[in-house]
Amino acid sequence: MENPFCLWYALLKKNKLHEEKERIDYMVKRSTLLMIIALILAGVAGLQAQSKIGYIDSEKLLREFDEAVDAMAKLEAESQRLEEEYYAMQERGQKLLDEYESKRFVATEAWKTQKQQEIQKLQEELQNYQMKYFGPDGEIYVKQEEYLGPVMQKINQAIQRVGLDGGYDYIIDASKGTLVFADDKHDLTNTVLYELRKAQK
Repeated sequence: MENPFCLWYALLKKNKLHEEKERIDYMVKRSTLLMIIALILAGVAGLQAQSKIGYIDSEKLLREFDEAVDAMAKLEAESQRLEEEYYAMQERGQKLLDEYESKRFVATEAWKTQKQQEIQKLQEELQNYQMKYFGPDGEIYVKQEEYLGPVMQKINQAIQRVGLDGGYDYIIDASKGTLVFADDKHDLTNTVLYELRKAQK
């Protein structure tokens, strides 16, 4: 059987590397989005006389819209509860590993085998827990949709109303660098499809 210490260390190291990768990915995405905003604003600067462009800060909306604040608080509480359970399992595993390491040279083979099995089982439980609650289809994302879905729908509806009522051509989310509203008269999708199909003939 593979040394449980190596397995446990690899799992802990993998978690730390994953957290660092997520942090770097966020910084890269943020920088890219800021560059996109700058390019969009520079590109449409010449159209400013004919086009009406506005922007929003979605992070500020989420911080200051009461329903969003409540939803985020619920989500944070749920996330914290799940993280505490996960860390308690990790702590239990670390204690098992420490006990195994301190006694393995004097313990019987039966005791060592039993402890290795316990450590292996807990490692599997930790991995399953991660996938169940924090994986791509994890419960935390289900809760996020449950709590924030209706709030995001209200925010989006408000943006669309402001865009239409205010006669805006475009509204950009400055905090994400995305287009959140565009007047349909600027939709060139069908024109591009026509050109693509024409080129196929």
